[in-house]
Amino acid sequence: GENWIGLIDATYAIILTLLVIELPTIILDSIKEVSQETHSALTLAATIGVMVIGYFAIFTVIYDVWSYHKALLADAIKLRLFALSTGWLLFTSSLIPPFYYLVNHYAADLLLHPEGSRKYLIYSRTCVFVLILILYLILAFLAKFEKRQRGQNAERRKELQILFETALSKGVITAIAMITVDGIFY
Repeated sequence: GENWIGLIDATYAIILTLLVIELPTIILDSIKEVSQETHSALTLAATIGVMVIGYFAIFTVIYDVWSYHKALLADAIKLRLFALSTGWLLFTSSLIPPFYYLVNHYAADLLLHPEGSRKYLIYSRTCVFVLILILYLILAFLAKFEKRQRGQNAERRKELQILFETALSKGVITAIAMITVDGIFY
């Protein structure tokens, strides 16, 4: 498992960097649009606030997935399964920045142009929720599978059970949030 730690750290660090790099571009585009039209400073503040809160939420999720991933890999017994799962986790995580960018873009557009189309915002936000759900389900599966392996001591089994339960709970919360948020805005 130790061989993967560097790759995992680097990939999640790049993903978090991509998230924050896109934020100023969206904010500057919003400022430019507000200055060209008759929007109030309050509208601009609300738009920037939504973006920063969204960034914080996505940052927190990616950081959480990163910490789960490392905790599961620390004393992994079935390394072949972890190699495959790590590939899927990193791939799925890497898709979040582009979809988050789309969410920010369409959310800002909708705040500045209330008559605009909501469907692209809903589609991109649903993609982000589905990606997060997939991440937590993969992590829950890994924890459950690793817990069943021979050679795990009682303390590690307990830790894996907690990882399984919390990852699964976060997956369920993500699914509920997706249904609730997208249901409200439909």
